Amino acid sequence: MRTVRLTIAFQGTRYEGWQSQKNGKTLQEIFEKHLARILKEKTNLISSSRTDSGVHARGMVAHFRTKNRLLDSKIKDALNYYLPKDVVVLSAKAVPASFHARYDAKYKIYEYVIWNSRTRPAYDLAPFSLWHTSKLDPSKMRSASKYLLGKHDFSAFRDNPDEGKNPIRNIHSILIRKSGPKLSIMVRANGFLRHMVRVIVGTLIEVGRAKLPICDVKRIVDSKNRKKAGPTAKPQGLTLLKVSY
Repeated sequence: MRTVRLTIAFQGTRYEGWQSQKNGKTLQEIFEKHLARILKEKTNLISSSRTDSGVHARGMVAHFRTKNRLLDSKIKDALNYYLPKDVVVLSAKAVPASFHARYDAKYKIYEYVIWNSRTRPAYDLAPFSLWHTSKLDPSKMRSASKYLLGKHDFSAFRDNPDEGKNPIRNIHSILIRKSGPKLSIMVRANGFLRHMVRVIVGTLIEVGRAKLPICDVKRIVDSKNRKKAGPTAKPQGLTLLKVSY
């Protein structure tokens, strides 16, 4: 048996997230179907992140184990031949048997893009951004984001299906940049709870549009109460950029 690590990019618009489920078209199901075709055996593909429906990736990492001796480069080429056009394998590489895509990850970086303009984004940007017409103040959003840095109980920033999971996470950095109408929120952390980035973005949007005072973000963190935080931002603006090991 050998372990093969894949680095994957995809547009999540047409998919019901990564993880296999009874109903819905998921990326894990698509990959495992094509791997079985290529390797002539069933595989269990384990990902670094369980992205939600509609969320994108540029640097998703996953691994599988196989008895097949097909070259890594051939696995990559074969997958890219069979996969839909909105999914691509960037690399395939044999790694030590102990490697685990999820448990070995040291940190992940997500980016959320907001198109802050009265005019909707162009066709090439629309699938990857949230169109928000109300004016946002990035300086207020940056000030509020400082209360989220470091190790905290992020119960206020996760949605119900994630209850029971350890809510302690460590956010290393939050970078908020604005270039014309494009507002980017980049979050780096050791891990994320369900919808955590999207709830953070929804809360920062409330700050940016002066509906929530900056200092209230600290009170929301301390409350550990999901009802105190902002709405869950829509998935299409979110992209998994990188997983580091």
